[in-house]
Amino acid sequence: MNATRHLPILHTSLRVAIVTALILAPVIAMNTARACAACGDTLSNDWNTEGNTTRPGFTVDVSSTFINQNQQRYGSGGASPALINNQVAAGQEVEAYTKSEITTASLIYNDDTWGVSAQIPYLNRTHGTYGTTAPLGSSYSSSADSGIGDIKVVGRYNGFSENQVSGIVAGIKLPTGNTGANFNAGTAAGTPLDPTLQLGTGSTDVILGGYTSGTVDSYGWFTQGTIQHAVATQAALGNIYYRPGDAYSWNSGIGYAGYGAKISPMLQLNVISRQMDTLAAPANPVTGMLSTGGTLAYLSPGVLMRLGGGVSLYSFLQLPVYQNVIGLQLVPRYTFTMGVRQSFD
Repeated sequence: MNATRHLPILHTSLRVAIVTALILAPVIAMNTARACAACGDTLSNDWNTEGNTTRPGFTVDVSSTFINQNQQRYGSGGASPALINNQVAAGQEVEAYTKSEITTASLIYNDDTWGVSAQIPYLNRTHGTYGTTAPLGSSYSSSADSGIGDIKVVGRYNGFSENQVSGIVAGIKLPTGNTGANFNAGTAAGTPLDPTLQLGTGSTDVILGGYTSGTVDSYGWFTQGTIQHAVATQAALGNIYYRPGDAYSWNSGIGYAGYGAKISPMLQLNVISRQMDTLAAPANPVTGMLSTGGTLAYLSPGVLMRLGGGVSLYSFLQLPVYQNVIGLQLVPRYTFTMGVRQSFD
């Protein structure tokens, strides 16, 4: 009789666990999220909602993300060869590709109504650019850099809501990533990389946001929004003043619990809007603006597998459904993330 009475509670707990997995799943963290929407920057969509979880105790999460930005885009459409030639003829840099491999280690602790997470990214990034001299490719340069990125420490609190499914997040991004990398091959060898291509922004940012979640039958859902704003910057970054623009993100997701406790398919919609950077450097000679910032939306199917003992595996494929960038920028055709997490009671 007791088992029968507690059965609905078990089903509710399962749905809450799926919501938790949706909220916490992959950590394409905002450690590299800057105002440059796509120009050599990691297209992170803040999968992690800054450490929100309903399970008390410690959790360790390690994720790996692969991003290959090799598609030229101008505004909301693809960049034609004629447009690219016009850009380089006017003295605008035309980038070839940026590949980023990001491994993020996260340590999360949660109590009933509050929690805190620390996220430490390690980046391996290669980049190639055709330069600014016609004909295209006559001033080709490349770079390769790896190391720790910008660390985030973020807290959450959900004591405002009686059922503890809604809350706020607040945190800080620290300027721990390297900002002094140079091109190491080609005509630009030995000169500083663009600020948006560095492993860190050189800025201290604040992160603020909120979230809510719920269940409907066998489905769990969540929605959350955050803003990241630079409050302090380095006076010089490769002798160039640089301040990353504000980043606004909105993520929603749904998960299905009908397959039992071992596997949970998920689907997320991720939207991020990044404002233009402040950069003491020449603007795009064609548009008169910096080629940074834009609005991007991604539809992201994924799956979570629970192996027992608090161990879970997850993977997500991030597919673009809308990309509108300022100026000529590189965007990826997809982003792939996989990871493992261990929860301790």
